[in-house]
Amino acid sequence: MRLRRSLQILLAVNFLSCLALAQQVIKIDLRDATGAAIPNAHAKIACSGYSRDLNLLESDPTVRIPGNASDCQLAIHAEGFRSKLLQIQPRTSALEVVLVPGVVQQSVTVTASRSPLAPADLPITETTFTGRELVSNPSVTVDDKLRQLPSFSLFRRSGSQTANPTTQGVSLRGLGASGASRSLVLEDGIPINDPFGSWIYWGRVPVQGIEQVDIVEGGTSDLYGSSALGGVINVRTRAPQQTALFAESSFGSSATPLGSAGLSLAQGPWNAFISGEAFKTNGYIPVAPDERGTVDTPAASRHQNGSILIGRSLQQLGSIFLRGSLFGESRENGTPLQINSTTIRQLSTGADLNTAAGVFTLRAYGGTQALHQTFSAVSSDRNSEFLTTDQRVPVHQYGFSAQWSKVFRGKHVVTSGIDGRDITGDTNELQFVSGAPNAYYIAGGRQQSYGFYLADSYQLTSRWMLSASVRADLWRNIDASSRRIPFRAATTVTPFENRSEWAFSPRVGLTRRVSSRASLHASVYRSFRAPTLNELYRPFRVGNVLTQANANLGAEHFTGGEVGSVVSVPGDVILRGTFFAGVLDGLVGNITLNTTPTLITRQRQNLGTVRVRGFELQGERRLSSKFSLAAAYQFTSSIVTDFESDPSLIGLRVPQVPRHSFSFTAGYDNPRIVAVSLQGRAVGREFDNDRNTLPLDRYFTLGAQVSRDIVEGVALFAAAENLLNSRYAIGRTPVTTIAAPAQVRVGLRIRISRAK
Repeated sequence: MRLRRSLQILLAVNFLSCLALAQQVIKIDLRDATGAAIPNAHAKIACSGYSRDLNLLESDPTVRIPGNASDCQLAIHAEGFRSKLLQIQPRTSALEVVLVPGVVQQSVTVTASRSPLAPADLPITETTFTGRELVSNPSVTVDDKLRQLPSFSLFRRSGSQTANPTTQGVSLRGLGASGASRSLVLEDGIPINDPFGSWIYWGRVPVQGIEQVDIVEGGTSDLYGSSALGGVINVRTRAPQQTALFAESSFGSSATPLGSAGLSLAQGPWNAFISGEAFKTNGYIPVAPDERGTVDTPAASRHQNGSILIGRSLQQLGSIFLRGSLFGESRENGTPLQINSTTIRQLSTGADLNTAAGVFTLRAYGGTQALHQTFSAVSSDRNSEFLTTDQRVPVHQYGFSAQWSKVFRGKHVVTSGIDGRDITGDTNELQFVSGAPNAYYIAGGRQQSYGFYLADSYQLTSRWMLSASVRADLWRNIDASSRRIPFRAATTVTPFENRSEWAFSPRVGLTRRVSSRASLHASVYRSFRAPTLNELYRPFRVGNVLTQANANLGAEHFTGGEVGSVVSVPGDVILRGTFFAGVLDGLVGNITLNTTPTLITRQRQNLGTVRVRGFELQGERRLSSKFSLAAAYQFTSSIVTDFESDPSLIGLRVPQVPRHSFSFTAGYDNPRIVAVSLQGRAVGREFDNDRNTLPLDRYFTLGAQVSRDIVEGVALFAAAENLLNSRYAIGRTPVTTIAAPAQVRVGLRIRISRAK
């Protein structure tokens, strides 16, 4: 009897212990009334005998409640929104939380809109890719993940895994892609556009170091100056608010290993974030099979990056940080003689301060980089090639920005700032004739730019918000020249005249909150982009296409506007629509000068006028706590309407701009079973040249990813890109190059965190 009673007591104690150890795991999906993610939100779970602060900045935020806890409440706070208090039910596994705007407040936030206000209160179109969305996308690189936004495009259709970095200029809303970006890309508010050519090295930021990506479409030169002609993309890295480890390791097709990790550390007022990544792919042969010859080899690449951030909290005053980063990559560009490599070193520092005088955001950065690249001429049968240029481009840059904002009388949010950048770069070339060294060519100079801006957002009523901003920029090109030093002739020196130019970039917008579920916005603006040192002084060659520099290029100017709306429909449906239109003057294009069977010669020139019109539609539907569906479509018409030096281009479409782009994402997420995501993208017909004689046909790609938690914080996943193995054309130079075949990879992801 005693033995039986002892066993019963033991079993009861064991059962109660299991209850105490069991956890209730709740996933949190936090958004505003328009469906956009909310940055810098904080939460606290409070139960009887248990409480804990939560980090909602994680890519997959969860609440974990001990099995013996009861009477639990979740409190969520975010700057600019009304706080929310929720009662947690015992069997809840997912929570969808929508915060509505509150009164205007002070905050220290580095956002793409450079405003403490929520995006829904600003006359802009902003799209956020959260950490969860980036992780669920099967693509390896950041640029391929961002292609799910139809307005996002790069020069040509190739991605950064295998394409030359000088083709990685980003464009939004059909302004015409080129090697130079017509949109500004930032990392925590610091520009990462290449200082010499404005293309993007997408591998610079470790994937596991990214918290989210914010994209503002439309001219934003009123706040950011040059390069923000068509919009701004801000890559926000993880904030080291707690001790945590984020890691991913995978291996896939074309011998493609990837290792990416981030370690967040927090101790008292000090914090640090250490991240790094290594990637390699053997690539594929990009030339179409029926045009290949013996010189065609795979386009392959590898890169490594590392970053260390050390920060210190100043408590209520704000925080300061110091960050150092290093990036290196090397590429094989499809033939034995065409290679390139880049090394970038950068140091940055900053402070975010909240004082009685207002909110201050300060940044300073500087660094060096070196690009090495070779170009070749390939015979018409593609069975032989010889070097034409061996090019080295050293660059130094320094920059700073300072911003102040303050709320007046609870209705005005005034923001003002200054920034500047100093870039020195040269192209040093060894030129070849028939494969033999013939001459040295050195060209380059120095570019300085400075800007000042002032913005005010005024709460007219509880539903109306008026926004106005203006910016003045001055940039100078100085100390520029070119020298050609033939081996058997006299040196030719050509000095270029110092040039300077002003630009004024105003913007006026109006926002109306029709209800807690709907808002309207309208704005008009003017933006610009100054030509880069690369466009002014560096010639380049792709295949049998030679593009010459032009030291007389002027700035591009865009005058446009947009009208948009966001509606949240009962039943977890979010709809967005925007109509945009504008005129782009002075578009820098590659204009064909001469064509022979073996060489196409082009030169960068300012086109007369390009008319841009279009609209975009986005929709999201959460079918249940586990199923979600999203789709987006953009129509764009970009037509040359004036070009005095060559009227034959009038009426033709701008190269690299498709009229139709569509994407969709479908997801199923059950933490106890499996997570599945499916992404599709369709792009319409476009042209690869200014005369619209080299068409690129429409295409459709499909990607998928399946993942499952094997233990807490560790997930096994399998992902596939171009699942249907669509071999569509990505370029014609005039040789047809095609997209990569289907790519499959498997790997592990680790997410381990410990609250401070």
